[in-house]
Amino acid sequence: MRVPWRGTGTARRIHDELLAHRPEKQVSLLVNPRSGDGKVKALYERWGYREISVQRPSADGPVLTAMLRAVRKPAPAPGSAE
Repeated sequence: MRVPWRGTGTARRIHDELLAHRPEKQVSLLVNPRSGDGKVKALYERWGYREISVQRPSADGPVLTAMLRAVRKPAPAPGSAE
């Protein structure tokens, strides 16, 4: 995200809109855990992604973290307070 837009919630809104109409139940991504001194991975964790594995797609490339999350939040259980 470009500097003037950082911290405004714009990236999250774009992310959520891109996923809003996807039929899949889950979405995955690869992130370099060193990007932004770990801030990029931390951002995805705040958005509900969880680490599922560590991979090195190429011998000379960085080690990447595979992350997964539900496309939509699960519906509240019947009779719950939500």
